[in-house]
Amino acid sequence: MGGIAASLWCLAAGPAAAEVTVTLPASTTPALGEIVAGTMPTVFRIGVDGSVTRISGDAVRLSNAPVTPPTMRLTCGLLNLASLCLVRNIRITMAPQVSGTIASVTMFRVGAVTGTSFSGGPPADASTLNFQLNPMGLGNVVTIQFGMDITVAAGQRGVATTRYTVNADFV
Repeated sequence: MGGIAASLWCLAAGPAAAEVTVTLPASTTPALGEIVAGTMPTVFRIGVDGSVTRISGDAVRLSNAPVTPPTMRLTCGLLNLASLCLVRNIRITMAPQVSGTIASVTMFRVGAVTGTSFSGGPPADASTLNFQLNPMGLGNVVTIQFGMDITVAAGQRGVATTRYTVNADFV
């Protein structure tokens, strides 16, 4: 049987003037490692702690080691209307990008947040996440851990690259 080397590719929107800057993990986070292709689509759940669990399908991940959990960092500049950081909520949108991949993110989940708190409570797990954070303050760094479900297509061989975008802006 062939194998699939699974990795992650993520995109962040570039900051506009007076916007929040999003820093995402390296392009190999989370790296599932070598996967023996299955006969049906297989879903691997990446926990916010880096744990990996196969929740459906028959593909086999050759490593049982945890992965580096995806973590995003948000920062707000000291110039160009930085006072917005003190008073405005921040809207976060996370969405999968599926074109040209043999694996895709099918569910996001948000874990711990440091540097601020959720506005209206934490979001429920969803295929596309939209949620708000309370103002982050001037010079603060906000860190958000998140997990995801990754679906690997049946019978695929090669590098499984998963893509997603994260956008952050003031509301």
